[in-house]
Amino acid sequence: MLHSLTVLNGELSPAFEANNLMYTVAVKDDVTALELDYVLADEAEIQILGNNDFTTGENTVMLEITQGEKNEVYTLLVTKEAMATTSTTLIEPEHLEVQKNLPDYVAPLIAIICFLLIFFFFWLIFIPKKHKK
Repeated sequence: MLHSLTVLNGELSPAFEANNLMYTVAVKDDVTALELDYVLADEAEIQILGNNDFTTGENTVMLEITQGEKNEVYTLLVTKEAMATTSTTLIEPEHLEVQKNLPDYVAPLIAIICFLLIFFFFWLIFIPKKHKK
């Protein structure tokens, strides 16, 4: 009677099988009703119950399929996630501009400063001091 069922705005579990009459569906917090895509057998009719105004938590949607004297009811347990809380105070990161190319004088300046520091420490360590008497 029901050949296929797809939930377009949620996650159906387990995958649809015509013989399985019970499913779970996980939906996001902004979903208020399921968007269903289904294929019915010839001359079968469907009535969808409970597919509106979902609340946070568990909701039940029932698909009643009738074909002549036959009647099947598929149950979808829809779990709507809680609304994500957001902070009202947002701190924007400060935009920093980083200069990618240093000026041409920076590398020689660093080399000269390093050379002077090495020379100064060499002089402090290895040059003998004259003591006054």
